[in-house]
Amino acid sequence: MRTRTITAIVGAIIIAPFLVFFDTYAGAALIQIAGVICTYELLNATGLKKKWFLAVPLYILALGLPLLVYFKENENFFRYSAVIFFLLSIYMLTVSVFSKGKIQVDNTSVLFTMSFYVLMSLNCLYLLRTEEQGALLYMLPLVTSWSTDIFAYFSGRLFGRHKLIPDVSPKKTVEGAVGGFVCSVGITVLYGLLMKIFFEASPNYLNLIIAGTLMSIASMAGDLIASLVKRHYGIKDYGWLLPGHGGALDRIDSVLAAAPLLMILHELPMGFALFR
Repeated sequence: MRTRTITAIVGAIIIAPFLVFFDTYAGAALIQIAGVICTYELLNATGLKKKWFLAVPLYILALGLPLLVYFKENENFFRYSAVIFFLLSIYMLTVSVFSKGKIQVDNTSVLFTMSFYVLMSLNCLYLLRTEEQGALLYMLPLVTSWSTDIFAYFSGRLFGRHKLIPDVSPKKTVEGAVGGFVCSVGITVLYGLLMKIFFEASPNYLNLIIAGTLMSIASMAGDLIASLVKRHYGIKDYGWLLPGHGGALDRIDSVLAAAPLLMILHELPMGFALFR
């Protein structure tokens, strides 16, 4: 617990300047760094990190996608991304075909699916900052998902009796999930109140409750998705970068599901505004 706490504090100090200046190139740089690290962890998990012909295109994507956002290509971002990932899927499957059994299709499929999920989700977080009211929105997936993680952990420690999905994540409990969910929704509402006090924002509390509810559920799903892949490959953590936490993916797995969900809610045609 002590190691986890120290790592969290040091990590927060390092990342804080990037988040404060997230609307500048610092935001793109943070997403690029996170994307490269997560890509390495996925390549390592699937046993493909030494296959440079698979690794290089993914590293280029991790570095290149945030630049589309930085250079204001927001309207075309998803169109370009769809074309790029479609071509990448054909390429990676073709590699499996011509590898003569040395590169299994299940590994390239997992690598492609997880790379698509991770890189697109990271860039959704960056895209949120560029949207109208983005300064109020981009921190919300972090706040909601990490509060879900923290309160689920302590609720599980204190009250955990019934396993949630033991085949995927043996330590997670139903009581922990409920505690994390309830507390994170409350934290989301508190976030809106703080934005009102310090930045004179006008929060829509009903929409904040709805968004907090959906993001909390999504963040738990994101955690379980990452755990499923780890169980499939028989690994405990994705990496060693963060002592007490594992790798970068172990720390942001819940954020990866919450960020695109908030992006979708924000883009709903009927106008799902969290702040008026």
